[in-house]
Amino acid sequence: MPRLGKFEQAQPQVDVWLSAGMEVVDFNAGEVDLAIRYGSGRYPGLEVVRLLSETVVPVASPELLAANPLASPLDLSHHILLHDGSPDADDSCPDWAMWLAARGLKTVDGSRGPRFNQSSLVIEAAANGRGIALAKQTLAQADLDAGRLVIPFEIPTAVDFAYYVVHPKAKGRLPQVKAFVSWLKEEAAAHEAALLTMDNGAGI
Repeated sequence: MPRLGKFEQAQPQVDVWLSAGMEVVDFNAGEVDLAIRYGSGRYPGLEVVRLLSETVVPVASPELLAANPLASPLDLSHHILLHDGSPDADDSCPDWAMWLAARGLKTVDGSRGPRFNQSSLVIEAAANGRGIALAKQTLAQADLDAGRLVIPFEIPTAVDFAYYVVHPKAKGRLPQVKAFVSWLKEEAAAHEAALLTMDNGAGI
């Protein structure tokens, strides 16, 4: 959303109508030209363009960490763990129990803590200081850039799912769709390049 103004300035003749929801868009209804989906990339009958990969990172508010520092993952036992229960069905996306087990941390109970049915809700809860979340970094990046969230451990976990823009082939011939897809690709490339620069600077 914060980037959309750039497209509107570059393409003032194109009116963008956004609809956010968990349901899969029905292109046959004719009301939607394209959609952004988080998934495997297998969408039969549609043209598919990969935009962004995804990683999962622990995040917390700086105020929470100032009051109760995290020197190592073992210190998670002293914090509330926030759980992303969104129905993405990506087996490669770790929950807290998986993340802790992968690091051999048997003394931290990964099952405790509140659960949220949308990724945006768990990110918002972390930003409000309610606990430590495992967040999809692409979704959390605006809060990270704004300083509302920080990453206490630079331990990113890559997942199999990614973000794709999809549309029927006929829609892809529309000038406004071509312009919007081209802009999405440019913004996605710039975003991933910025993340790579940050990671290299951190010595990851």
